[in-house]
Amino acid sequence: MPHTLNTTDFNNFSSSQIAKQKSAYIVKTARSVTVTNILAPLFALLLFYDDADPLKLTIWLAYMAVATFIRTWFTAKLEYQEEKIDNPNKDLAVVTFGVALIGFGWGLGWILLVPDLDTMNRMIYLYVTAGGMFNAMFGYCVHWPTFYSFIIPTMVPAISTVLWNRDIFPWPFAIGISILFICVIKIAKNFSKTFEESVRLRLRNEKLYQELSVERDQSIAANVAKSNFVASASHDLRQPMYAVNMYLDSLNTDAMPPTEKATISKIKNSVVTLNEMFEALLNISKLDSMSFRSTNQPFEIERLVESLKAVVKPHALHKQLKIQFNIGPKYAVGDEALLSQMLLNLINNAIHYTDQGEVVVNFFSYANCLHISVTDTGCGISLDDQSRIFQEFFRVDKTRDHHDGLGLGLSIVSRLCKLIGAEISIDSKIDHGTVFTVSTKFPVSEQIDVLDEHPYRTQRKKISSASILGKTIAVIEDDPVVLEAYAQALTTRGAIVIKVALERDAFANQMALLDASTIDFIISDYRLKTSSGAEMISKLRELYNEEIPAMIVTADTSPSHIQYFSELNIPVLHKPVSFQQVIAVVESKFSEISQ
Repeated sequence: MPHTLNTTDFNNFSSSQIAKQKSAYIVKTARSVTVTNILAPLFALLLFYDDADPLKLTIWLAYMAVATFIRTWFTAKLEYQEEKIDNPNKDLAVVTFGVALIGFGWGLGWILLVPDLDTMNRMIYLYVTAGGMFNAMFGYCVHWPTFYSFIIPTMVPAISTVLWNRDIFPWPFAIGISILFICVIKIAKNFSKTFEESVRLRLRNEKLYQELSVERDQSIAANVAKSNFVASASHDLRQPMYAVNMYLDSLNTDAMPPTEKATISKIKNSVVTLNEMFEALLNISKLDSMSFRSTNQPFEIERLVESLKAVVKPHALHKQLKIQFNIGPKYAVGDEALLSQMLLNLINNAIHYTDQGEVVVNFFSYANCLHISVTDTGCGISLDDQSRIFQEFFRVDKTRDHHDGLGLGLSIVSRLCKLIGAEISIDSKIDHGTVFTVSTKFPVSEQIDVLDEHPYRTQRKKISSASILGKTIAVIEDDPVVLEAYAQALTTRGAIVIKVALERDAFANQMALLDASTIDFIISDYRLKTSSGAEMISKLRELYNEEIPAMIVTADTSPSHIQYFSELNIPVLHKPVSFQQVIAVVESKFSEISQ
């Protein structure tokens, strides 16, 4: 993970980076004017040859040649790429020395040459000097020592010469040079300030971007940690919850006294609430792992409604609420499973927060697409809370006395909507109820032949219930409590239960007493002490050389394993589930075999 800089570290880092920027900028400038430094003295030689004293001109040219050679030699060895600069302060000192040599040379020209030149050539020398100062103003002012190393050796001799020889230089000349000197310094100061501020701003932006990157990585890591926590923590809790479900389902409450029967009913209701919480956590894990995949298949809306009724009607009757389904279009093409999950959450949510009245679910067509509204006469949601109800773990304060779970139901709905490309809207008034409207892009149709010729419908038609009475079911489970719950629950339904031994020798001895026709179905946990459920199922199938129907029931909801289970091509149920759900899967498999 990237390391963020504190204020002190950033200031030190900033100073170092600014020094590198200055060094790179000045070295580039110094290299760019090398040709000018060579040609300017030669140009002066041609112009001043007739006016200047030959000895003085020779001394000046000799000095400029040596100074230009030294400056060019030093500059050529310096790096001007920021990332390659190791010691910017040393490089700046070298450039400053070379620039000072050139500045002193132009100042020396004012003392040796200018007094002997005519007015025209004096003005030319002034223009050449001014050009050098303007170059220093933009090229060297980012580092004041370098800037002054050129300006002072140039301007001090110039002003001194003008003031010393007042008989040949009129007073406006001296004033003009002084004003030029002041203007150059002032403009250079502003440019230097702008340069340094721009560098600091860029460095601050880079620091801010680095911090944002760190926060993004931390957010991603926190989200992954949350998913792992949900998966691993819920695993240990699901095992005993699953056993409770199995034992409760196997109880014969008809023979119980009314008081005990009422107690068992309350326990079942509490367990149902816990199951709903676990289911919400599981769905979040699935969504985080992207195990949900949206598909497009034709489906009957009436069949979808019947499956929804079977799940939510007992909940509504328990609260003495009226629940009504109104069907408009007959068929739609889309992901029935994800839509069903979404609607179950919405309907259960509506029932949960409605104490009296009704819940109405309408299926209707708009723009030839399927739309569904879920209307309740519950407590309603305030306008402030409406913008937050789809957030994970958010619960409205006024509804906490309803024991309203983890606050994940509507978050799952929102994420499922995105997965199938639907939109959800809300219209609610406090104490008057709420309307959730889901707008899908599922095309609707009134034509029955849309489904008749589709293989999906044929597959659904084949599945019917079949009894497990007299069937031999092998159970692979290392938790003795859960294993005993399986045995008791399956036995009460007339099945013959084989508790598969997990130890190698005991397993071999047990299997030697059985034949392939003995085992009709395999129910296995996934995480076992010595192996996995998938390995044990494979052993049994290989041992009898037969594709024995099987199912995995597991508390493992980690994203990686959810993906792995989908690749096994074996039905998987996640604990805690009711015994009826387990039986439903087993019976559906027997039904497929009989077809």
